[in-house]
Amino acid sequence: MKQYKRLAVLALSVGIMLTMTACHKHTPGAEASCTEPQRCTECGKVLHKALGHEPSAEEPTCDHPRTCLRCGEIVESVPHTPGAEATCTEPQICTVCGETVTPAKGHTPGAEASCTEPQKCTVCGEIVADAKGHQLDSSGYCTVCNRQIAKANQQYNAANGGGKASGADGEIVPESQNSGHYHNNISSYYNGSGTILICGDYCMEYFLPDSTGYSGYAGVINSFAAKYPGVNVTSVIVPKCCAFQAPADRTNPYDATREAIRSTYAMMDSRVKKADAFGVMAQHAGEYMFYRTDHHWTSLGAYYASVAYCNANGITPYALESYKTVVNTGWYGSLYYWADCPAVLAANPDYTVGHFPHTGYLMSYCSGGQWYGGTAINADSNSYGSMFICGDQPLTVFETDVKNGKSLIVFKESYGNAFVPYMLDYFERVVVVDIRKDTDSVASLISRYQITDAIIINNLQAVPGFTSTVRDKVMS
Repeated sequence: MKQYKRLAVLALSVGIMLTMTACHKHTPGAEASCTEPQRCTECGKVLHKALGHEPSAEEPTCDHPRTCLRCGEIVESVPHTPGAEATCTEPQICTVCGETVTPAKGHTPGAEASCTEPQKCTVCGEIVADAKGHQLDSSGYCTVCNRQIAKANQQYNAANGGGKASGADGEIVPESQNSGHYHNNISSYYNGSGTILICGDYCMEYFLPDSTGYSGYAGVINSFAAKYPGVNVTSVIVPKCCAFQAPADRTNPYDATREAIRSTYAMMDSRVKKADAFGVMAQHAGEYMFYRTDHHWTSLGAYYASVAYCNANGITPYALESYKTVVNTGWYGSLYYWADCPAVLAANPDYTVGHFPHTGYLMSYCSGGQWYGGTAINADSNSYGSMFICGDQPLTVFETDVKNGKSLIVFKESYGNAFVPYMLDYFERVVVVDIRKDTDSVASLISRYQITDAIIINNLQAVPGFTSTVRDKVMS
């Protein structure tokens, strides 16, 4: 027993001696850092404890975490504060720093586009691909959907220059060609009554608008928009022929027209959209945007105004060449007769182009308390007054194949007639009110037809004279 005790004591003594002699002098390793101690490289003993982080003083935010002053590592971070959920087109954004939390999801395309219906996202309903438009044969039937869209032999593609005009023996100058429509080869002069300015082989109502704008008209539009805050309101002020085709021996109204429209728009509230018809039309000066013998614009001028409307409202407009058209010639308009039928105008009659809507529709109008059926484009007519929406009717309603839940009301004088057919491709319902005629109150129309959008369209010459007329109508 005593022998075992002596052996145990001997073993303990040897262990102590080995420990004491294992690392007589430590060999320090790397300096201590924020997270790692300094150790002896021989025995691993901790010589200096880890220093620990030294946080910066500023409070952390979601885009600027608190870091260590020594090593730069993140010490404390704050998560993003997510905003509205990501949609097809909009990412989810942090409401504090504005950084993207979740990227936009992208559209989920639905059924392929058809002749009249665009392809839409199944999630948000936005248009992914435009409707393809009808493909008409000589009988007026669409070869894709087999619906009759126009009368036989009455469609001419504007992209092909119009071809020969319906009922005419010779070629006509294509509507979108920017030369050949207006020949001002003699000094301009007024007719006997002094109201119609004759400029070579065309004529016009010549006037210089007030470049400071029309505050009364702007105030009416503002009042309407304020009364119906849930309706998307757009003003369309249309220039007249003299802004683009003034003769060289007269003061050019171009600048005054541009500034009058700009100034009037500037007086309208931000809630009112402003369609820059002048700006779009100015890019096409010289094209057949106005009749040579009538005080109206043509359907081409109205098309460019429809593009301006689309631009103001985030809508992709149909291309001009996508429309099927009818071209009818041999027409003399109002100014020709008001000017006592001068021979220089008789030698160059007008032609009228109708652009058929891409969508199918049903039209009805109320006149004298009775409702009648009608058509947006009368393919048998060669005159402005009878080709477009059956002329000036008190109340006209279109129900279209565009199923987007949007219902438009248009307040117009006669300039609006050529404009309205283009709107059928963008709305499920279009209600047209002639500001000069008696109808039900606008309040009742907005309620009855569940109006979501409104357009007030007037030509610039009519703006000051029609201000009270517009006010009485739209505020009824």
